[in-house]
Amino acid sequence: MKKLAFLLSFIMTVSMVSAQNSKVQSAINYSKPQYNQLDKAKEAIDAAVIHEKTMNTAKAWKVRGDVYLAIAQTTDEKFITLCENPLQVSFDSFKKATELDVKNQFSAEITLQLIKLNALRINIGIAFFNEGKYDKAFYAFTNALEIDKIVRPGTIDTMIVFNAGIAADRAKMYDEAIKYYRIAASLRYEGSKVYGFIANLERERGDTNAFVNVLKEGIDSFPNDNSVLMVELINYYLIKDMSDLALEYLEKAIDKDPTNATFHFAKGALYDKLKDFEKAKLSYEKAVEIKNDYFDAYYNLGALYFNKGADMLKEANNIPPKEQKRYDAAVIESFKELEKALPYLEKAHEIDPKEKSTMLTLKEIYFKLRNDKEEYMVKYQQINEELKAME
Repeated sequence: MKKLAFLLSFIMTVSMVSAQNSKVQSAINYSKPQYNQLDKAKEAIDAAVIHEKTMNTAKAWKVRGDVYLAIAQTTDEKFITLCENPLQVSFDSFKKATELDVKNQFSAEITLQLIKLNALRINIGIAFFNEGKYDKAFYAFTNALEIDKIVRPGTIDTMIVFNAGIAADRAKMYDEAIKYYRIAASLRYEGSKVYGFIANLERERGDTNAFVNVLKEGIDSFPNDNSVLMVELINYYLIKDMSDLALEYLEKAIDKDPTNATFHFAKGALYDKLKDFEKAKLSYEKAVEIKNDYFDAYYNLGALYFNKGADMLKEANNIPPKEQKRYDAAVIESFKELEKALPYLEKAHEIDPKEKSTMLTLKEIYFKLRNDKEEYMVKYQQINEELKAME
């Protein structure tokens, strides 16, 4: 009787294992395109992976990965809602299968499926990004990177790393954005641009020290490709009235890129701010020498002489009435400076005929000089008509 009982027990055990293996096989069959019964395939495989007889078999988990990947790819409305995140379930299943597959029985098949899954994750990430669902795009991209570690150990898709950083940035996930931007920067992907993104995030978080340090780090890391970072740092120092540091980095920028008109203009603006007329003039002149349609540089050159002449006129007005000759001489000298502004302001007006500040300044100078030369009266009338036409 004992032998018979043992035999019956053995038969029952084999039958149970066979029944569960049958569920795995059923899931395989149901998910085949000719049957297309993904709901039944899901039901069968979900039961198999929680049963004690098959829950630790690589085949069951591998098939579960296959079934959920098929659900993720289906366009049949009956099956689209079977699972909220089938790609994640599929990936987790393939990972589990890989852990259990000590003999590498399914290694090649799983790798091929993971490659498909990876492509789907990237495409979904792009779709989420284009829809403005940046947090979901971020998780899709990072999931793709995790798959890559299994499929291509020792390699990394720098473009996806960078895209993960951008998605996190847009989602205001600052720590994650900086993390992935940092990885991209360490791989020198997109050159110095990434440091600009990191710096902007640090500034957005209110950490100005980190903002400045990241800009300097990027400038040092890419000595031949750092003009954008230079401009950011120079502007920061200018805003903070740190003229010495602004000038230091401007000189470095000009040394690297001497034909960059913007750098010479910025240097001129800095000297202008420091009331160093001659150095400002030389820098602005260099800017227009490089770029002969540089409106701002022409305008600022004109403004240099205009402001100088206006200051001289103020001083003249402080001369006592009894010193008429001295007053007249001072006014003449101030008008000479105003006249020097005209070629630059006229050029600025030629470049941008509708810019009102230029026109008003020209009008004022022509009016002051109208009695000295007949041409200035004519020009005064012309500019006045232009201004009226704009009203």
